[in-house]
Amino acid sequence: MGSDFLMYTLVFLGQLVSVSLIMAIFSSVFVRSRKKGYVFITIYLVLSINSLVLGFKTSPVLGSGLSVIYISLGVVTYFVIKKKLANIVET
Repeated sequence: MGSDFLMYTLVFLGQLVSVSLIMAIFSSVFVRSRKKGYVFITIYLVLSINSLVLGFKTSPVLGSGLSVIYISLGVVTYFVIKKKLANIVET
């Protein structure tokens, strides 16, 4: 029981850190060049789907947690990009 909790915690923290970094890079790339941004997000989505499939095969709790991380950070990134693009238009 103790090692399972530690494993899930480390997987969630690892995914949280990596997805945060990927979304920060994506927002920067997308604001500069939409074409490169779409290529970047497509590659990221393919890898994320693979992680979700593996997560759900391991445990429904793990897959659900990864889904929450991906959705919440995706929504935050959407609003960050929206704000960045609005600031570019104003200036």
